[in-house]
Amino acid sequence: MAAGTAPTRPENDGSSAAKPNLPPGLQFPGRDPSERIAEALLESCAFKAAAAAIAGGGLGVALGLFVGGFSTELDRTVEAQAPWRQQLRAYGRALAAQIRTYSKNFALWGATYTITECSVEKYRARHDLWNSLIAGCMTGAVLASQPRTQMSLRTRGQQMSVGCLGVAAFSCAIDYWLEHRHE
Repeated sequence: MAAGTAPTRPENDGSSAAKPNLPPGLQFPGRDPSERIAEALLESCAFKAAAAAIAGGGLGVALGLFVGGFSTELDRTVEAQAPWRQQLRAYGRALAAQIRTYSKNFALWGATYTITECSVEKYRARHDLWNSLIAGCMTGAVLASQPRTQMSLRTRGQQMSVGCLGVAAFSCAIDYWLEHRHE
């Protein structure tokens, strides 16, 4: 090699696109199209929401098993004068109902919060506390709006407002504590 000439670098991916003039140790190889597709899938809001729903459902199952054992309905089932097999069956049905309730609510919470926060963050192109505040408000309103009982629209609106404020404050505090307190 002659003095003053730079060594030639082989092209890794064979593309004819212009490459930045980088030192030999900092070359970036071309990415495989399947890697780009996988990355786009993993970064999509729908995938994140589905993952949060699955994780929330799993958390709901665990909490339903734990908290379901303290239910008064289960106490009445155990205290019944039925044979032990019928008591066990009734206990299992009551516990399964608790697990379904917790699992559904935590899955809904995770999916709603994640899809809202991800969408707001992509729309605003910022990662700050406002995203958590908006996502928490939407999640609280959705969870509070579930039609368990008949009530007037005004009462439903008040219920949704309280849910919005409560979950927004909670999610904003958690996000601040985990990510933004050292800024």
